[in-house]
Amino acid sequence: MRYGLMVLVVLILQGCATKLADDQHEKLMDYGMFNSKKIEIKNSETSKTYVTITYLNPISHELITQESEKFIVGTYMATGDGSFEKVTLSGFKVNGSDKNLTVTPLPQEAPLLKLVSSTNAWTNYVLVQAPKTEQVKMEFSFENDQSKRVTTNFQKDY
Repeated sequence: MRYGLMVLVVLILQGCATKLADDQHEKLMDYGMFNSKKIEIKNSETSKTYVTITYLNPISHELITQESEKFIVGTYMATGDGSFEKVTLSGFKVNGSDKNLTVTPLPQEAPLLKLVSSTNAWTNYVLVQAPKTEQVKMEFSFENDQSKRVTTNFQKDY
């Protein structure tokens, strides 16, 4: 009986010890969180727009090619009454330019969204792709529904 109990304790401890954070999926999720910016825009006393921008290029994954700079932008508006309204952002720019910039809406089941840990059903997502740049510091900007320009910065990890 004593040996059986001891074997059971050893198996439990071994099972707990083998769950390490070296799972490739968890690494991608953590890396996506590290390269994300969250922006809160106050529209009125009861309404806020939430924007999450994730820079994808540092992630080493078969879905991410390095021929362009890629950003996933998620938006939703919380009105205070429990409803979520669709928000349309426009005027995207990377490093002050909108030249050769492409904006593609992403459906909720898009494989790229699995690389972003903070995805949810009430957020609308777009993929913004800009020409590849060798600059280490990048400026990402857009206009919100009130035609106000919002800017945030990202830095490449070389």
